[in-house]
Amino acid sequence: MDYSPTTRDIPLPPRSVRIGLSPASTSPAAPASTAVTPAPITPAAGSPAAGTVTESASVPATAAAPVRPTPSTAKRTARRDGPPSSLKARTALVAVAAGAVAVAVTGSSDNAQSVSPAATPSPAAPEGGAQPLLAASSADLDGGVVPAASTADMDSYGSQLTVGKQLAAAAAAREAAARKPLFAAPLTAKYSFTSGFAMRWGSFHGGLDLAAPLGTPIHAVTDGVVKEAGPASGYGNWIQIKADDGTVTLYGHMASSGVLVSKGQKVTAGDVIGLVGSEGFSTGPHLHFEVWKNGTTKIDPAPWLAKHGIRLNAYTG
Repeated sequence: MDYSPTTRDIPLPPRSVRIGLSPASTSPAAPASTAVTPAPITPAAGSPAAGTVTESASVPATAAAPVRPTPSTAKRTARRDGPPSSLKARTALVAVAAGAVAVAVTGSSDNAQSVSPAATPSPAAPEGGAQPLLAASSADLDGGVVPAASTADMDSYGSQLTVGKQLAAAAAAREAAARKPLFAAPLTAKYSFTSGFAMRWGSFHGGLDLAAPLGTPIHAVTDGVVKEAGPASGYGNWIQIKADDGTVTLYGHMASSGVLVSKGQKVTAGDVIGLVGSEGFSTGPHLHFEVWKNGTTKIDPAPWLAKHGIRLNAYTG
């Protein structure tokens, strides 16, 4: 259906006629841009002869004036009728419907992207055991980014880590050894000084007796190598440790189970080498301690220990 507007120009009478200066003319007005001129009248049957013009059929040229369109005339001439209101309503309804469809499509695409891979069901295998052509995977749902396989050789890193741990352990052992004193007390737990380096019961007692409960730990006084470790006459069991300067320290009266080192073993000052016992010529659990200068001559242990910074408990007899 064609809704284009139809325009029809309606001619107006001359201005003189409209203001009442001359009789009205039945002839249509001339265009607004030209003056009104007399129009020839063709005689009809029974009228005066052709070529004659009646006085009332003509309009003097001097009485006519140019006709200018009034503002209302120009406005009416330029006006164009728009489409009917029903067409406008339908156009607005179509625009609203198109916008709603666009919003719905955009929202559905966003929701589809926000769905996690775990919530998306995998395609079911078709009947007959055939495999689907495309299998859904997490790589297909996360924007197309597929994690690359690592090509680094981790074996070298593992070996380096092991070597590093060994070096750290060795460094810690060296530091701990450096912190240890060069000389240590034979007993650090509570004990009693019962016999010294002197005559006793008609014979010479060549060491110190330090009474302590059974099982009290015995510590190496110096660094060195275990020279003897085992049974000995009169001592029950003994341990001898030879230092680098040749001095030998002796520990006696341990039970066989109280000897915790073996011959040839290297020890450092402060290491636990045995446990207090009461084996051999003993009247009660105690440690018998001796010092042999150059490995042969017995000397008084008390001043030797004091010289190396080790103080004994008071003598109790």
